[in-house]
Amino acid sequence: MKNLNLYQQIILLTLTFFVLVVFMVIFHENGILTINEFEKKMIQFNVNNITLKKTNQKLRFEIEALKSDPLSIEVLAREKLNMVRPGETVYQMAPLEEFFTSPPKTR
Repeated sequence: MKNLNLYQQIILLTLTFFVLVVFMVIFHENGILTINEFEKKMIQFNVNNITLKKTNQKLRFEIEALKSDPLSIEVLAREKLNMVRPGETVYQMAPLEEFFTSPPKTR
């Protein structure tokens, strides 16, 4: 710095200060990179929130239907609990792939 005149020293100090400020703006804990990461997380949280709201609404409709509609209770009992009415015959259909992938049963 001894060989530089006053004008050059001021320019060098100004540039150094400017580089330091830019570095702080970008890499500081409240800098641009952190803000960008928080914005991405906030977008993901909003998407998850919308999905959960739709799921909650669907479950509310299902609860209301189960409270007021006997047919909904019957459908749920048939699907989830595998219940049948007296005298009904239940047929189970095996997937077609099972016939081609498993060896034939011998007696």
